[in-house]
Amino acid sequence: MRSFGLVLTILLLTAAPAAAQQSGTGYVSPATPAADPQALDRYLLRWEQEMQKVQTLSAQLTRTDRDYSFDTTQKFTGYAQYMKAGTGTSSLNLAALELHPEGKAEIAEKFICTGTYLYQIRPDQKEIKAFELPRPQPGQVADDNFLSFLFGMRAEEARRRYDLKLVKEDQYYIYVMISPRFPGDRADFQEARIVLNRDNFLPRQLWFRHPNKNEVTWDIPRIESGVRLDRSAFDAPRTPPGWKLVPVARPAAPTPRVIRPNQPNP
Repeated sequence: MRSFGLVLTILLLTAAPAAAQQSGTGYVSPATPAADPQALDRYLLRWEQEMQKVQTLSAQLTRTDRDYSFDTTQKFTGYAQYMKAGTGTSSLNLAALELHPEGKAEIAEKFICTGTYLYQIRPDQKEIKAFELPRPQPGQVADDNFLSFLFGMRAEEARRRYDLKLVKEDQYYIYVMISPRFPGDRADFQEARIVLNRDNFLPRQLWFRHPNKNEVTWDIPRIESGVRLDRSAFDAPRTPPGWKLVPVARPAAPTPRVIRPNQPNP
């Protein structure tokens, strides 16, 4: 399931110690030159260090989906929670995401990541899909999706796997364009942009353009890290009466792929 990468990305990339500033997040063309392109290496190293510090987080989210084929725009609001359980090579990334159509109470999407499985809860179809997550190699994070870029990938590996360009800096944010180098990643997204908070080098916004030209933007207006979370919130969901649990087999030889980042609002 390629879309689960997108979900995990927003769950695991948004750790920030305080609410981020709201200004300075307008869309930037990839052609916009950066004032100091060589600064990107320093920023990547700082980003790597900051992401490794995250243990728990709670975030309020907004997602905007732009479909150019049907000329439609959908907006969703909700929350994400994240917890790192365990230490070293035995650590697990636990996450939960819930989104609602803007202005409505019903659940549009809900995901729970137990560290070994990702569960997609579909109220409209009364089913729960269970996706087994790939096991990373010793000393590495799973690179099945864009999560690995945002939460755990070393700066050197990010450079190898993606074409990264520092396109803009201002007093609040650092803007980096991301292009996939490998076919498996290009099947998930055409290009992406991440906006990092300048004060803590943690993500503020993600924008993605998919191969079909449609775009998605994740906006993170409020984030708290180091919060106390209930471990049971990340347990595998129970199947309600009248629902069905649908196990989804993992491909025998998956190609590395990146999560579909959500596009920042133009």
